[in-house]
Amino acid sequence: MFENLNFSSSLDENEFEEWLESGRSSKIRYSYLVILWDEIDRSFHPVYLSEREELKKYTDDYSNVGDTFVAAYDLFTESKIM
Repeated sequence: MFENLNFSSSLDENEFEEWLESGRSSKIRYSYLVILWDEIDRSFHPVYLSEREELKKYTDDYSNVGDTFVAAYDLFTESKIM
């Protein structure tokens, strides 16, 4: 996944599915999965969010050094929301 975004590697679909399942099965009621690209580690990593408003932290002036916002998904419908 995300091969066309010019990252040095792509996200394995099995890993993506594991992230979705992990978020859904968490004791904390997460609703969203944010995928970030870590430029230092050259890998993707998940961030789980409970509220949609929290997405603004990652889409509006997100400036965590080395991390790039890639996409956001609804954990239950698996639809891409950003």
